[in-house]
Amino acid sequence: MKTPESSTSDVAHCVCAERVDVSTELVLQNDPWMIMKELTESDLSHLSWLLLPGGCLKTHVFPQMDEEMLRKVKSKEGMQVVGIDVDTGWKHWFVFRCWGSSGSYVLNGGWTKEFVEKKRLKVGDEIGMVWFMSSRMFYFKVLHRAAA
Repeated sequence: MKTPESSTSDVAHCVCAERVDVSTELVLQNDPWMIMKELTESDLSHLSWLLLPGGCLKTHVFPQMDEEMLRKVKSKEGMQVVGIDVDTGWKHWFVFRCWGSSGSYVLNGGWTKEFVEKKRLKVGDEIGMVWFMSSRMFYFKVLHRAAA
């Protein structure tokens, strides 16, 4: 998985007598998980869909998509996408779509069987997701498990 790169333009350097460059800046990595979701009962139910936060999609996913992809996502049929579990490397196939008149966006088409059951997810677990246009895939990670 591609990770965020730090900017080197702000790195302070000291030149020692031996001409060795030493960085004195503490560099913190950006959190790559642009979409974070605490799972609810409906995300884990027999409906087999993950309700996605629309604001995050509009900020972090839709700007990366071309017009054809957006048209498919907003259609009743949706767009087939692959999700990668970064912890296991497992690939999961989903349909990414706008759900009816509510205007909500979901991943379905196997969400429960492909991800929820394999990861043994429970209400209150938090997942992180990020969309990479270069691979046209969502990457997933369980960020926190709910207390038992």
